[in-house]
Amino acid sequence: MNLDQFFSNCKLSVFLAFLIRFSIPAVAQENSRSYDLTKDRIVYTVGYAHLDTEWNWDYPTVVNEYIKNILTENFYLFKKYPNYRFNFTGSRRYKMMKEYYPELYEELKKYIANGKWFVAGSSVDEAETVISSPESIIRQTLYGNNFFQSEFDKKSNDYMLPDCFGFPSSLPTILNHSGLIGFSTQKLSWGSAVGVPFNVGTWYGPDGNGIVSALNAGAYVSHIPDRFDLDKGWNKRLDKNKKNTGYAFDYRYYGVGDQGGAPRENDVVHAEESLNNADSNFKVVLSSSDQMFKDIIPEIKKNLPTYKGDLLLTEHSAGSITSKAFMKKMNRKNELLAKAAEPLAVIADWKKQATYPFSKINAAWELVLSNQMHDILPGTSIPSVYEYAWNDELIAANSFSNVLKHSLKQVTADMDTRGKGRSVIVYNPVEKKREGIVTATLAYKKVPQTILVYEPSGKPVKTQIISKTQDSISFIFEVNIPSMGIKVYDVRDSKSNIQENPDLNVKTNMLENEHYKVELNSTGDITQLYDKNLNKSLLKYPTRLDFQSEKSFTWPAWNMLWDERQKPPFATMSDSVEMKIVEKGPLRVAIEVTRYAQNSILKQTLSLASGAAGKRLEINNVLDWQATGVSLKAAFPLTAVNDNTTYSWGVGTIERGVNSEKKYEVPSKQWFDQTDESNEFGISILEDSKYGSDKPDPETLRLTLMFTPETDKRYIFQKSQDWGVHEFNYGLYAHSGNWQEGRTPWQGKFFNQPLMAFESSKHKGRAGKEISILHIDNDGIGLMAFKKMENSSYYLIRVNELLGRDQNGVNITLPATVVDAYEVNGQEERLGQVDFAQNQIKFDLKHYGIKAFAVKFSSIAPKEVSKQLSIALPYNSDAFSFDTNRNDGNLEDKYSIPAELIPARIVHEDVIFKMGPTADRSDNVLISKGQQIQLPEGAYNTLYVLAAATKETQGDFVIDGEVNTLKIQDWTGKIGQFYKREFAVDRVEHKDTEERVAVKGIQSPYLKTSSIAWFATHRHLGYPSANKAYEYSYLYAYKLKLSKNAKKLTLPDNESIRIFAITAVDESTVDLETLSPISEDFNYAKKVELRN
Repeated sequence: MNLDQFFSNCKLSVFLAFLIRFSIPAVAQENSRSYDLTKDRIVYTVGYAHLDTEWNWDYPTVVNEYIKNILTENFYLFKKYPNYRFNFTGSRRYKMMKEYYPELYEELKKYIANGKWFVAGSSVDEAETVISSPESIIRQTLYGNNFFQSEFDKKSNDYMLPDCFGFPSSLPTILNHSGLIGFSTQKLSWGSAVGVPFNVGTWYGPDGNGIVSALNAGAYVSHIPDRFDLDKGWNKRLDKNKKNTGYAFDYRYYGVGDQGGAPRENDVVHAEESLNNADSNFKVVLSSSDQMFKDIIPEIKKNLPTYKGDLLLTEHSAGSITSKAFMKKMNRKNELLAKAAEPLAVIADWKKQATYPFSKINAAWELVLSNQMHDILPGTSIPSVYEYAWNDELIAANSFSNVLKHSLKQVTADMDTRGKGRSVIVYNPVEKKREGIVTATLAYKKVPQTILVYEPSGKPVKTQIISKTQDSISFIFEVNIPSMGIKVYDVRDSKSNIQENPDLNVKTNMLENEHYKVELNSTGDITQLYDKNLNKSLLKYPTRLDFQSEKSFTWPAWNMLWDERQKPPFATMSDSVEMKIVEKGPLRVAIEVTRYAQNSILKQTLSLASGAAGKRLEINNVLDWQATGVSLKAAFPLTAVNDNTTYSWGVGTIERGVNSEKKYEVPSKQWFDQTDESNEFGISILEDSKYGSDKPDPETLRLTLMFTPETDKRYIFQKSQDWGVHEFNYGLYAHSGNWQEGRTPWQGKFFNQPLMAFESSKHKGRAGKEISILHIDNDGIGLMAFKKMENSSYYLIRVNELLGRDQNGVNITLPATVVDAYEVNGQEERLGQVDFAQNQIKFDLKHYGIKAFAVKFSSIAPKEVSKQLSIALPYNSDAFSFDTNRNDGNLEDKYSIPAELIPARIVHEDVIFKMGPTADRSDNVLISKGQQIQLPEGAYNTLYVLAAATKETQGDFVIDGEVNTLKIQDWTGKIGQFYKREFAVDRVEHKDTEERVAVKGIQSPYLKTSSIAWFATHRHLGYPSANKAYEYSYLYAYKLKLSKNAKKLTLPDNESIRIFAITAVDESTVDLETLSPISEDFNYAKKVELRN
């Protein structure tokens, strides 16, 4: 600011006030009294109400009771006590306020504007941090603070997690990258494995960046005593802080929990009475959760105590990293599906082939982030919570999958997909050139004798038939595909496929490729894993599947106990073993091993591939689980002996030792590695959704596959948690040297992000048969995200260092000329410059660091926009109602879609659906009764129908006599569920007795696959008038092909079908069909009967 200009417009007093506020951060104004952090004795006192968004209750209870109470109870206190201040976290909880209590929400805005109510914690929800990926934690802050900024013109500067079950050593690095300055918790008092390192200090991450942290903030349900400013206990804490740092300040919570509300009125009275007293021992500052962190200047920070490492809870961090296994699987798969979809959406957007679908991507991300809440994802909530959570995860997968497929279709429209056979496009979502194996299933009218796959060069690649049916072939084939690349292959019918591979060999108890020889004993355990390159056996003893006793009576799903862990396994999974060869090459060999034990059945498929993919021994598992009081662990007694093992956090790694009283079940992400003490060789354990493991001795690692605790009088329903059929994978990868030399992080990426196959229609294309979206020239750098920026036309690239080594001169090659680039943080705020030239950006990145860059590509000539026309419909019913008149609409049995949530137009994959009027007494939906719709003249080749049904049904849409039968999904309910236990009572509560939670049956999983164009989290009931919280409303997009000059559409004669809009489109004739699952499809599921 120009000072002359400033003085010409302001009085001197105003200018001095400006200097005090902004130039001297250590001196702050709070509660109408100034304080100086460098001199005064201060306790920052943070008023708060903890809300577990779900736990011993579910969303309907939270919406109908707790969210409203948080508003009304705090409003009462604001009006009565002028100095009262309140903090509340979680943008998704604020969205609930806006959605369900709009009038109270408007009042809330006023309290936020006048500084009485503080938006806190920066995140979408108070999410756990041990299972969630680093990118998820960054998105928590990005989307959380974006909402606060857009709604209230405020943002938070801290990450507030009072109640989480441990924190990874990587968290300071992640939060620092996210642009935050503070972190607080009180959970370390619940049995931290390292104690409480300090009250207030700096917690350093693996990259050397730290975040000021309040690690001993006191219980969030604690009281404020009368004349708190004279409290002897806190006075002693300040004395200790002064002695250790030279400064006498501290940080505390007070309030209530876990059902929201507001701090107790007596506590507020005591807090106010503790202000501005002449005889105070210290100053009480009723503050925002981030005020202390804003007040700490560098001079103060350098004197604070420090800590580096994990902050895990000995017991609470143990069981909660495995409980509710399907929930954890869906979270991992959705995180990676988003990572795969976003770069394709970027390229389609840059090429002007498709608009970047912010609304669909962000809505899906918010579902994933919401279900990372610290009682949902850890698996510690009542059963009904997971019915909502599974549905949310499957909705997110539907959205991410649709974005991926639509974007890929647009991107590959520029590629040359012509060939002699059928064109199969392979997408590599990993940012590294890759040799691997692709799985695909092609449908045939007449199944050929065999098939052979060809490279674009015309060279055949190894192809192996897995199975045949009357109308399909499932097969695998070998590919070599560029970094984050797309490549076209040609699948041709063949009379013979004689491809020999002398490196592959298989017997009932033996697998062999050019890398390994694997031998099994009669119980299906691996007795030898011989590495041919190392000339070394990697196993000291046979592998085992151990059953470990798990009694956890106080917090069953949370805790594993040291007393139990000290006992040897009481059994192994080795009963009634059956073994058979299921694949014989020429590309992969496999043995299937089926075992029975502890009321459970495990079918394992051990496979070795040819080529680079064969560097991993992969083990697919289908586990029909009905055990109680146990965990199942895959044990690996290794010849690589070391007291320490390296565990990946996704950002950074950490070394841990053998089991001890404080750490005997520990988390990791994607891989952990044991390198021999000689540093000559090692072996990495890879997993695709299993986070927990232990290390009984220096030579044995055990991956935890499943955990169902024995209970006593608390949470008895958890004694049957995870009953049902689970599908998951783990693998073994051997290397010379240490894990850095073996590049284990890339094996983890390949293992978790399989190659994807799609069939494409044939067409010319200037881009040729192979493209790369992004290439990094340094093995030490991995991609975290490639997306469009939230409030900019630029694109964001986020990377992290993988190997624990400083990396200099890194180049990222992009598909277009970069015309501008700069560095940003996790909230996409500008930090500084980055070097760029032509189609590259160049930078340095220190060990385990994170950097993100905003890039602008050279402009491209606009593509011709697909011609679209909204077709007028003869609406004959009203499906919408406003919250103020829920009895207005009636889609079905007095239920209606919330009109306040319906946009004027719904955009799905660039198709615009014009919605009908939402005003009261307006028709806006067409009940399908066989009506005839005149089709528009012009070159339209596709109809998109926005529809839903009152019950799942099918209908015949007839275009000029041609029948198109579509399955129309229900407008409400759930689109999918995992195995659901049927208890003796309809609804299980956390205090229910043994008799009430007895399992009477298990419902099979299901998935509805129609493309979701729009959804809302509630619906209206007309009478008795109600918002039916978390009873979803859906609208689906269906596609019909139009022949040239089509004249008439005859709708189904089926009154269950509701049609909301129809759009005619002249779109590209490129078609793309998925040939292998890219998200959960329950293809392993079966009906389960209770055993014993």
